[in-house]
Amino acid sequence: EVIDGALLVLVIDDVKPKDIHEAASNMLHGTYDLRSRDNLIDYQAGSCCNRWYDKLQLIVCSDGRAGINFEHSAIDGHTALRFVSDIFADNVVQFAQSITKTIYSNHDGMFPSIIQAEVKRASPNNSVVPKKLSFELPQKILDKIYFAETILSDQIVASETYVLEFTGYGKTLIVRNKMSPDSFVQLSMQLAHYRLYGKIVSQYEPVLTKGFYHGRTEAMRTATDKAATFCKTWTNPSATDEQKLLTLREATVYHSSGIKNALTGKGIERHLFALKCIADKNNIPTPGFFSSNAYAKLNHTILSTSNCGNPSLRLFGFGPVVQDGFGIGYIIRDGGVQYSISTKHRQTERFAHTLKQTLIDMGKLLQPTTSLKVECSITGKQNFEMNKATTEYLEAYCDTYGEGPQSTVSFSSSTVGPPPATPRAPSAGFARVLQKQSSMSLKRLSSFGVDITPKEENRKNL
Repeated sequence: EVIDGALLVLVIDDVKPKDIHEAASNMLHGTYDLRSRDNLIDYQAGSCCNRWYDKLQLIVCSDGRAGINFEHSAIDGHTALRFVSDIFADNVVQFAQSITKTIYSNHDGMFPSIIQAEVKRASPNNSVVPKKLSFELPQKILDKIYFAETILSDQIVASETYVLEFTGYGKTLIVRNKMSPDSFVQLSMQLAHYRLYGKIVSQYEPVLTKGFYHGRTEAMRTATDKAATFCKTWTNPSATDEQKLLTLREATVYHSSGIKNALTGKGIERHLFALKCIADKNNIPTPGFFSSNAYAKLNHTILSTSNCGNPSLRLFGFGPVVQDGFGIGYIIRDGGVQYSISTKHRQTERFAHTLKQTLIDMGKLLQPTTSLKVECSITGKQNFEMNKATTEYLEAYCDTYGEGPQSTVSFSSSTVGPPPATPRAPSAGFARVLQKQSSMSLKRLSSFGVDITPKEENRKNL
């Protein structure tokens, strides 16, 4: 009753993961550490035995790394994310208060803008202390626990987790190019699989429907006609960059429209699945559609994916839902994308490397967040005199927020002085002119390592 009534289980591991891949594996299913006694009878000593898998678990490793493991049927990822975010934010606030407690003494160490929430203690006299639970189990139960461990160990040795932390670009650049970051990342995974295996496969993405009473998720399928065209175009050696970019934009727009439909209750998969469950429960015959090859192929999800994360998380992941599938959890950040990829010993690392190269190739066709072009021509002896004051001008344009039109700055000057002002359309960027006076000679200036030698045609005019 104590365990069943608990909101969560705190797991304290002796494990110290050697890298990020091992850390992700430990949070997902624990470690496998088979040892032998003197009589050569093996026993499991891994952290996989230090779990209570049907509860929400807060796992802390010996090096301080922490993670959450939860059984999916009870809650969704964003529910656990809220829990993690509150823990993370509370630690940040406590750390900040430890610094400012001497400054804000009139507020009990709190920032004036932070309202201290009322906390209901578990016991009025705060007498709640840890208590050891002792189990007296019959041999029959002990045998079942042992067999459960051996089955779990089979699953662990058949599983592989690899982490890809891509830092080439992220949400900022994708939004700057007027595309949905989630749709962009979804298509990158389908393209990576297509590059590796030459097949368009069923790809699943959950969409939250918490805007509805008792709403949980709806299914979005990335493998659309637009996505297939996108994959085939990008693997076609004769396709131009313009064609590739066009198919990418069309596929992202189509995917985003599907997300919007699912989000607003216009999806169909959960509805159909509910009807099938009701029919099976009441022994009602179901239409042939539910036993068709198309329906079976749709629900054999090779790429099971989910986007869940914020600054409180470094990684998010889960296992594959079919034997030959990939379980891919990802977090989109401003400057990168974090992936945790799990399989039943498919080429997990190779897929991750293919995905990384795919992201690099897709990024090459994106416009950078800033653009700059400066031109200057100097003609006439009166414009360039040795051992006299030199004036330099620089005008730059930066589309800071990704909302203004693409622009470059170009000017040509035939007289000493700043370039003429040109009218600009309103944008999110800015322009400035910097004038720098120097009394140093050109010979002296060149000693600083800057090539300021005039062009040959200009030298003749000196």
